Amino acid sequence: MDALSAGRRGLIAAALLAGAAAAQSPAPRECHYSYTIWNARARRSLGRRAVAKPYSELTAEEKGPLGCTPCEEDQVEVRLSDGLRFRACRVVAARVRAALEASLADGQRLVGVVGYRPQVSKGAADAQGNRTLLSNHSFGVAFDLNEDFNGLYDRCPTWGPGCVLIKDGPYRPGSELSLTEASPAVRRMKEAGFDWGGLLPGKQKDFMHFSPNGY
Repeated sequence: MDALSAGRRGLIAAALLAGAAAAQSPAPRECHYSYTIWNARARRSLGRRAVAKPYSELTAEEKGPLGCTPCEEDQVEVRLSDGLRFRACRVVAARVRAALEASLADGQRLVGVVGYRPQVSKGAADAQGNRTLLSNHSFGVAFDLNEDFNGLYDRCPTWGPGCVLIKDGPYRPGSELSLTEASPAVRRMKEAGFDWGGLLPGKQKDFMHFSPNGY
């Protein structure tokens, strides 16, 4: 982190130490969370369901990437030096905070971060149009930055005028709030192990999004 000030280095070191302690703490016995279900036909979330069960009864689907779960008990609040707050899985919270603090020091401007947000929004749709699998946000291992300026696009194998915005705000590469491959946040999050949705293969590009696999 070559360009970081001493104060910023101290924040990052403290975050990493706190995160290491949190990641090593024993898992709680009980799991609680509530989630929404994305309907592909309505293009919005429909309904909310609550879950309460012992950790011992978590299904294979509820045991997500990097050892994280959708349980509220596995999530911690992350606070950035610019005042932004979000929640993340305790296993990854420290390195995400460190990456974003480094990007701020590198000149990145952040006006919003969305982390933990339980939702069934992946997988094939059922007969009613409801998606069937938990998203990476559900486990606290996905993060959306500046979503009002980095939308999700379809029909977009490469960025161009034919891309169709399907969620959140319009993408304007070259503006200070829209991300590109050269943006400090993209670089620092990649170093921390989180791929950028702006480089997804196929027809969709999710310019706000970071996760262990970009989805």
